[in-house]
Amino acid sequence: MYFIDCKMRDDLDALLVTPGERYCDCKEDCLCGEQNEIEWQWDEKYASKTLRLSKMNLEVNFNPGYSMGTSAVRGNKLMASGRHHYWEVKMITQVYGTDIMIGVGTSKVNLESSGLTFTSLLGLDSESWGFSYKGDIQHRGQKQKYSLPFAQGSLVGVHLDTWRGTLEFYLNRKPLGIAFTGLRGLELYPMISSTAAQSKIRITHSSSIPVTLQLECLAALKPSLRTMLLEGFPGLRHLTTSIFANILQSSYNKDEDEVSEDFNILDEFDVAVVGFKKSRRSLTQDDGSMPGTARRECEMCGNTTSVLFALPLCTICCD
Repeated sequence: MYFIDCKMRDDLDALLVTPGERYCDCKEDCLCGEQNEIEWQWDEKYASKTLRLSKMNLEVNFNPGYSMGTSAVRGNKLMASGRHHYWEVKMITQVYGTDIMIGVGTSKVNLESSGLTFTSLLGLDSESWGFSYKGDIQHRGQKQKYSLPFAQGSLVGVHLDTWRGTLEFYLNRKPLGIAFTGLRGLELYPMISSTAAQSKIRITHSSSIPVTLQLECLAALKPSLRTMLLEGFPGLRHLTTSIFANILQSSYNKDEDEVSEDFNILDEFDVAVVGFKKSRRSLTQDDGSMPGTARRECEMCGNTTSVLFALPLCTICCD
């Protein structure tokens, strides 16, 4: 029987670097794509002992010496219900090894459970949902191919819609499609994990905004209609400058595009893992409206939305 010590394993893993897409071409640690809006940080009280936090708890250095297993940390703020949550992290160092994962989980996730084993931690149980640097998504220990890999310099975004209960990931600001559904009503925290020695990941953005009909209507508008509406209602401009305007706009656009059939629902999941084709509309009635509502068209902007009764104008126009 042969044994490989931890230092030798780190050296071998470093040779197996998966190529992936970078956000920019900078060779050194840079500030490209980073924003100043920060709503939460990593929580030192809920972090593996084998990692170090720095830069106001925004940056994680996993396994600073050598790696003996899997380290993890969660955010210090619960993702409140009734809101859109979006956060991004940047891969500061090389991405390699058994796994580096981004995702969410409940307070029941044991972040120390794999401290002496190398594993894909997030999504290994029923209490967490994870996105691997290799391009897989995982829940209950079951993996499904989801996207191309990410690498050093990549920006990985996470959009949690607590009202619809959906989780979608972004790679370098490009939407990858709904990854998980059925998360409505769960109390979730942002989480990351890594098996790689001396791997650094930094939060570059974290924010949230209430789910409102006004925001949904604005996201559904075509750019030309949105511009025309803002000329008449400048008070809505704060919504258009929000990162959520682009996030929600891309989700609506994806509904209208032809998308791949390669990703299917895994029926055995209590919380379904879904692919590109399945989106927020899977939670609606046949006509696209939410249960108990009907689709109505705004007489001013032509936008169609879900309401309980007929209205001459949508919320945006009424304001």
